[in-house]
Amino acid sequence: MARAKAAALRAVGGTSGKAQPLQAGRIIQIQGGDPDVPAFSIELVTPDSATELLQRKRPSAAENPAAINAYAEAMREGRWILNGMPIILSRAGVLLDGVQRLRACVKAGVPFLTVLAQNIPDDVLHTIDQQRRRSFAGVLETRGIPHAHALQSALVKLIRYDDGKMLRGAGTASWSRMDRVLRANPDLVAAVKMSLESEASVLSEAVRTPLLFMGFQVDEAATRRFLDAIANPEKYTPMEPGARVRDLIDITRGDPTTRLKPVTLFAVCIKALNATFSREHLRSYAWLDKTVNPTKGEDFPALGGYKGLNDPGHADEREETAHQLREAVARLASEEGVYPLAIETVTPEIAVEYLAHNTRNRKIVAAHVDSIARDIKAGNWMMNAQPICFARDGRLLNGQHRLSAVLQAGEAIEVPVMRGLPEEAYATYDIHAKKGPQLGAAYDNFGDKPLVAAAAVLLWKRELKPSGVRNAKPTPSEVMKIIEQHPRLLELRTFGRKMIEFGRGSVLTYAAYCIERDDPELGRVFLERFETGADLPRGHLILELRKRMQIMRRERTSQDEQLKELLAAWERFKEKPDLDRLKRAS
Repeated sequence: MARAKAAALRAVGGTSGKAQPLQAGRIIQIQGGDPDVPAFSIELVTPDSATELLQRKRPSAAENPAAINAYAEAMREGRWILNGMPIILSRAGVLLDGVQRLRACVKAGVPFLTVLAQNIPDDVLHTIDQQRRRSFAGVLETRGIPHAHALQSALVKLIRYDDGKMLRGAGTASWSRMDRVLRANPDLVAAVKMSLESEASVLSEAVRTPLLFMGFQVDEAATRRFLDAIANPEKYTPMEPGARVRDLIDITRGDPTTRLKPVTLFAVCIKALNATFSREHLRSYAWLDKTVNPTKGEDFPALGGYKGLNDPGHADEREETAHQLREAVARLASEEGVYPLAIETVTPEIAVEYLAHNTRNRKIVAAHVDSIARDIKAGNWMMNAQPICFARDGRLLNGQHRLSAVLQAGEAIEVPVMRGLPEEAYATYDIHAKKGPQLGAAYDNFGDKPLVAAAAVLLWKRELKPSGVRNAKPTPSEVMKIIEQHPRLLELRTFGRKMIEFGRGSVLTYAAYCIERDDPELGRVFLERFETGADLPRGHLILELRKRMQIMRRERTSQDEQLKELLAAWERFKEKPDLDRLKRAS
């Protein structure tokens, strides 16, 4: 990682050996010194260094000629302003974001000042380029970490335990937090491995792994005894807590109506493990969820002596960082060219405070807020290097949609916050190129990605769109999930591409998918005849459909109208397919 950083700095600094102008300012990063924290600096990028950095871009990174031309013109005319949006390099030295600006620098032939973000996890690509994996386990698998799904499950349960949310049905913790916790608790990986190798397999792995991790933090020998008693109850007295838990599992697991829910079994095991620690054995161990029975129910039990996960940046440490930031801003406010920056945990309360400074800003796009909020609530948000930006006078320049989404989701996110930028930077955010949904890195060498993504968007709008959502589009994570759950969309892209003269490729792909799904055998006949138009009797509805679709294509009718026409013809064909007549004609 150190070599990658050094190479990145050499690239940004230029290779020509000519004297470079002084940097216009410096970033003071509140959390400096932690090797796992992203590093930000202000650098001068020359055309030579831009060329070198572009050699590190991802194979799938596309160029936007309109954005490049706009950026290049601004750079040539001296209108480019440092606005806080960074060139982003991963921990492995891969260029994650900034292709358009770097290409514009080369085209303009002039250097430009920019924020450079380094040491960014490669896994945050989905939040920058809108490519999303289905789960944090997928991120772990790409890192080569074994037993990724079991590790994610343990992380979720341990974080919920620490947060006191075992009874509330809380969703999955954010990717950012799981990533941070995993780095701060390396013993978790070993605990998962040990759990999977344990003889106490009768105890659900979803309970066994977090229990083993927690117990080892308190008393490793007693925890081993507890698990061994579950695996081999005959070796212990009948009153041994682990043996009593084994009896309970054996009694309840045969009948679905009595089988213990994982949260109940986890609570019972914590009580029994506490008894193992104290050697105060009980005749039985039970727990009743107070959300189910408020009168007789109990709070979720605590494991005696367990201090919780090492969770840097959470709870009290967040407050300390916020206090440090406020002090730094006050101290540096009068210094020209100084930009305080911190990785903040922005809660709904902080979002309200920040949005109070959102004056003279653009109109908020409700659908964009909805999509970000859905990702936050689903636990798909992962902190990237794109900051929320404030001007020197405190005005919010960029980030209103993320802040509004935090309010809507009612949950916190981690995000860089940069302050002290020039007021003139506000006008530059509008020329940043927007990026549409794309497929993930696994599809980098796959053709027709925009077509398949557009077909997935159609499926979402017609079949999965939440009721009451305004002018919504699916989030990139939702698009990726649709493609993974409906792989036939990928295969039918060739049909959509071949039939492009009859309509939009995405419409034809999705329509073909609907038709095949409705009736695979009859649908194949319909689509084959629609594709070729061959051997159909005069006046056949498929021939008429081909004519109408060609006219609609020339007249550029909407995709909804095209889809409606095609599916209506399919419904008429189903009512009277007349297969015998088709066979005679062929």
